Amino acid sequence: MPASRSAAFVLTLLTLGTPLAAQQGSPTPTALAAAVDSLARRVVAAQLTPALGVAVVKIGKTILVGAYGHADVTKHIPADTRTLWYVASTSKSYTGFAAALLASEGVMGLDQSMTALLPDARWPAGVDANALTLARFLSHTHFLTDNSVVMNAAFTGEIPEARWPLLLQDAKPTGKQDLVYSNLGYNVAAMVIDAKRPEGWRRYLDSAVYRPAGMHETYARVSGLDPRRIAMPHELRADGRYATSPFYKTDATMNSAGGHLATLGDLARWVTVQMDGGVIDGRRVFSAAAVELSQRLIAPHTLERGRRFGPFDREGWAAGWDIGSYRGERMISRFGGYMTIRSHLSFLPVRRIGVVVQATGGDGPAATDVLAQYAYDLEAGRPDARSAAYARIDSLIAQRSATLRRIAEGDSVRRARQLAMDRPFADFAGAYHNPSLGTITFTRDGSALAFRWGAVYGPAEIFDAGKKQLRIEVAGTGTVVSFDFAEPGPARSLRIGADAFTRVASGSNR
Repeated sequence: MPASRSAAFVLTLLTLGTPLAAQQGSPTPTALAAAVDSLARRVVAAQLTPALGVAVVKIGKTILVGAYGHADVTKHIPADTRTLWYVASTSKSYTGFAAALLASEGVMGLDQSMTALLPDARWPAGVDANALTLARFLSHTHFLTDNSVVMNAAFTGEIPEARWPLLLQDAKPTGKQDLVYSNLGYNVAAMVIDAKRPEGWRRYLDSAVYRPAGMHETYARVSGLDPRRIAMPHELRADGRYATSPFYKTDATMNSAGGHLATLGDLARWVTVQMDGGVIDGRRVFSAAAVELSQRLIAPHTLERGRRFGPFDREGWAAGWDIGSYRGERMISRFGGYMTIRSHLSFLPVRRIGVVVQATGGDGPAATDVLAQYAYDLEAGRPDARSAAYARIDSLIAQRSATLRRIAEGDSVRRARQLAMDRPFADFAGAYHNPSLGTITFTRDGSALAFRWGAVYGPAEIFDAGKKQLRIEVAGTGTVVSFDFAEPGPARSLRIGADAFTRVASGSNR
């Protein structure tokens, strides 16, 4: 899948000028774009990822939009500038800004209590909703751990969104006062927007955030979109080839904490309007106050693991943004991941340069950060920018054989687990229900078992025959399911982690 055949790119300034090696100090925008484009081509030519999307913004102008490789390897669909990339948790920057926009307009306050903002919500015993504010949810300092809302929102879509405020009662206090990243805060933020805006958070973001910024191809849905435009997740196999994986997202799981598809052009516009204080195309489309509020630090990191992400330092959280630095310069960012997909969006506001990188599998997630570093180091005129970036990519290439060995070993372990059960698969088959998590169904699939849990589905493998455990993958994450049996007869219930599901009687309308 050579990059020369599968790459489509647009340079929006001049034709390519003097090679970067001949440049002294900071390169021209044209040379900067050409250099990043060249490294992106190398990443895909080396098969570090099946598809890569890159955009670079400099001083209010998009200087590079590049799409490389295949959006769908199995169907041989090349990535191009119309490709829709799943941005995962980069979505939090949209939702956080929408909350800041409403706050700047006086519709609500980030420091208002949840009692006032969500009067119909139910909270766990012992939790004082008067002490919980929207700011604490936006900054991951609500000190609650949740499975019900997040599982339904991000993966299964089993419980309708209108019921999520009632599911908050399933959350549990952590007993600690640490900033711990999760999706819950941004699902709650959407509940608040729903309470304040009759059209709901999706339509509000469409009209108040995307449309003013000229982002006409950003979607919190999959229905109505051409599936051939979506950059799919891909599994790297032991033979070194990529295989397209299902994109399990439905409208129900395109949520406010991680659930948008967008073109590189739209993502570049999002960088521009945020980096330039609400101005794009020479027009002010958002108030400076709203942008400043969304990028104002709310809470610092309290755990060491939160203060560093790859090569980037992180100070803490604002409304939808990570606030931090790169090599001592203020950096605002929001990354995301789902299955094998990785989204990188960041900018250095002082130098007015921003980078978007999207990857769909393999070592692409690591390459996204390398490409961003390269753009920043080049623009800063660092003399070792090129050698350092290429050395990092060469290191990823060198690790490929070890990666393939690990994949082969993992496949071997999984095959070895497929021992015969002392019960027929018919005893596992059936539907099992949990009031907060919905219904998971296991069915016979020839000589094997398959499962479906809302939007996610796939094979159910034997994990531990002696313990009567199966393994399923929930959007790329291995999950163990433990079954409880009557003697003799089919399973009465099952457990996924701490959550219990009870067998649904045949003919039940649950």
